Amino acid sequence: MSTCLLPLALAACALPQQGANKAPDPASGPESTVNYPSPNVTATTPSQGALIEAERRELDREDEETRKARAEREKNLHLKLVQTMIEQDNAYAALAHLDAYDQKWGSDRQSKQLRADSLRKTSQLDQAELVYKSLLGGNEQVKSGPVWYGLGKVAIERGDLKSAATRLEKSIQVDPLNINAYSDLGLVYLLEGQKEPAYNTLMKANQLASGDVKIMANLALWGLVFDDFNMAMDIADRLQWSDNTRNQVMSQANSIKRRFDAKGNAR
Repeated sequence: MSTCLLPLALAACALPQQGANKAPDPASGPESTVNYPSPNVTATTPSQGALIEAERRELDREDEETRKARAEREKNLHLKLVQTMIEQDNAYAALAHLDAYDQKWGSDRQSKQLRADSLRKTSQLDQAELVYKSLLGGNEQVKSGPVWYGLGKVAIERGDLKSAATRLEKSIQVDPLNINAYSDLGLVYLLEGQKEPAYNTLMKANQLASGDVKIMANLALWGLVFDDFNMAMDIADRLQWSDNTRNQVMSQANSIKRRFDAKGNAR
């Protein structure tokens, strides 16, 4: 009996246990697997898209500002070149450069001012006056000092000293520190025989310019015209004038005195 049961027991032991260590069956249905969605790494939320667009617009704006700044620097350099040409008595070349400037950028207040100065320097006085006058009026009165100064120089070139004095006075009224305006106005007063106004104006110019040679020469001329020889000789010595220069200034003074006598000016 026991011999018969032994093979059955062994067979039972050899049978696999149901459910123990059973691997999942892929074909057993949906409950046997879990499907997880794959992440989309290229997707952005609406807020991220707005940030990207805002950053792009900011970069575009910065590029535009860079272009504007570069153009402004180029314009300023061109105008400085023109100014240097005028100061070096190359006014005809300055006019050519102003034509190129206006063609590229369009004329503006500063280029018009330089054009008027160049026209005046090349003795094109009527055109210069028209350009100067176009810069007067409106909301730019605060900037009109150099314009009135230019108009005063035009009047001097024409020999119209009364108009020159009026225009130079307006230039100083707008721009009280315009040394050139004081210097030229003092000389106009001198030529008109106005002793005290000439002296006071030339002294303002001299002290503002800290002893400019041209202004000191005008003061020496004033001394010779109005018989203050000590002042005239003192200035001549400080400037170390040669005998030839002293004679030239004395000749100018005598010419002005004769002009006074012809007009009946009281000195």
